[in-house]
Amino acid sequence: MSEATPLEVYRQRYETFRHLDKLRWQMLQILVAIGTATALVLRATPGAPEWWFSALIGGSLVLIGWVIEKVNQGVRMNQTALKKAAELIGDTDIPDISNKWKASSTYISIAALTLGAIMILQAAQKFFFRNRKCEEYSSATTMKTIRITRTT
Repeated sequence: MSEATPLEVYRQRYETFRHLDKLRWQMLQILVAIGTATALVLRATPGAPEWWFSALIGGSLVLIGWVIEKVNQGVRMNQTALKKAAELIGDTDIPDISNKWKASSTYISIAALTLGAIMILQAAQKFFFRNRKCEEYSSATTMKTIRITRTT
């Protein structure tokens, strides 16, 4: 088996870069679709959403944020090999993307992970405290408010 030529390595790495970049932005499109669907459901539902809905949306956001970060890592690793292959064939215009803080997708990933974690915590709070009802009674004569918490 012969060794691949630098031009063939360059072509393969460039195609890998294009695939990973497309995948990264498809995840953003899925994220926007989930946000839109959530907004429509929340608008059509009176009151607060059920705990399982918050958990489902939160889990989806965490998963998408994680996938975006993994794709970002793949793009950075592929870019290193692409740059080496490009230098062998004389292409010196490959940009340096080794610093992940320069990529907007890093911040999108962090936002999705954070929002997903918040929604999961909110779902857990709703699940564990869903049977508690708080009632307030006011007495006109004593001017005090009494708060009674019951578990049904």
